Amino acid sequence: MIESGSIGEKTIIDTTTVHPNTTTTITSQLTKAGASYIAAPVFGATPLAQAGQVLIAVAGPAPAIATVTPFLQGVLARGVIHVGEDPSKALLLKTTSNFITAGLMYLLSEAHTLAEKSDLSASVLESLIEQNYGAYAHGVSKRLTSGAYCPAEGQAPGSGLELGIKDVGHGLSIAAEKGVRLGVGELSMKDMGEAKRWGDERGRRMDSSSVYGVVRERGGLEFETEVVKARDSAEK
Repeated sequence: MIESGSIGEKTIIDTTTVHPNTTTTITSQLTKAGASYIAAPVFGATPLAQAGQVLIAVAGPAPAIATVTPFLQGVLARGVIHVGEDPSKALLLKTTSNFITAGLMYLLSEAHTLAEKSDLSASVLESLIEQNYGAYAHGVSKRLTSGAYCPAEGQAPGSGLELGIKDVGHGLSIAAEKGVRLGVGELSMKDMGEAKRWGDERGRRMDSSSVYGVVRERGGLEFETEVVKARDSAEK
């Protein structure tokens, strides 16, 4: 093992998404070693990160946060949310956000499935989503209608399904600890498991929004939309 030396007086920024309890343990260990630990989970999929347009939540010692914020705001992120001095609270915020996103994916999957079964134009529904519910909801909707929910064979997803399962699992775990039931989270977790089985059977890595395919099948449609079928046919 290579000795890295003392970490005393160093500031460590952690952008990973882990369970808040894990963050508490890490904070204790690093603080005892003399380091300043900042939890800085990121909100946004790969395209937003590449454009420097994600959100970052930060929690940790105030002096350390003041030092690193200029390297985050307007550089790596469009905005920085200051959560406080307890790093675990930043991960609690991230976990809550992931639950909201999973619920939004599920809700929009049902809305688009209803629209297709009722002969309502997907583009008209998507226009409503954009104008009435905002850019974030519109971005989630586009992941469905563009076919990104079901990446082509050999193509990497924008946001992997395995990560979605992990993140929603954290939310359900915290809810169980607090005696709260997250019904939407349970539905989402179940259908993400179904989507993973669908992808595994076909050798495909699925996007975290692939619950859309499962909701479609439950509604009497095929897992793959016509957009997905046309894309895959063109690539053969």
